[in-house]
Amino acid sequence: MSDMPSTSKKFQWKWVWISLLMYVAFYFFPLTLVSGGMLSSGPVTKASAVFIGVWSFAGLIIISAVAGYISKGVTIKEPVVAAVGLVILSFVAVQIKFNAAMHFTAMGVLGLVVALAVVAGLSLAGAGFGELLQKVIQSKGPEPK
Repeated sequence: MSDMPSTSKKFQWKWVWISLLMYVAFYFFPLTLVSGGMLSSGPVTKASAVFIGVWSFAGLIIISAVAGYISKGVTIKEPVVAAVGLVILSFVAVQIKFNAAMHFTAMGVLGLVVALAVVAGLSLAGAGFGELLQKVIQSKGPEPK
């Protein structure tokens, strides 16, 4: 651990914003633009239902793993913060899309807390995997020619 640069232990807001952009581009838009998605006018098909179901979970893990892998140093908390921000942005988007007032009932707050916990857990697992992969690949060094 002592061979890591001191910047790897600091929280890097740069990677929160990069992760958030990755989530919006590769997670939020595909889920909402697919047939049957929130921003789509098409009906839900079997294929789109499967895509939405699988990508809702796998997308968080994969995108946070990519963010953890491509960043220099240890970047685990940053994708989690970005994912939590994505949930909040998604919540606001749903409120705007359906012109709904934000009702803070016990069930609504509980649902939001559960969503935040699940998203944080999945993105934490993905970022941890990405960092582990980065460490394994870096420890092997360059391929001999």
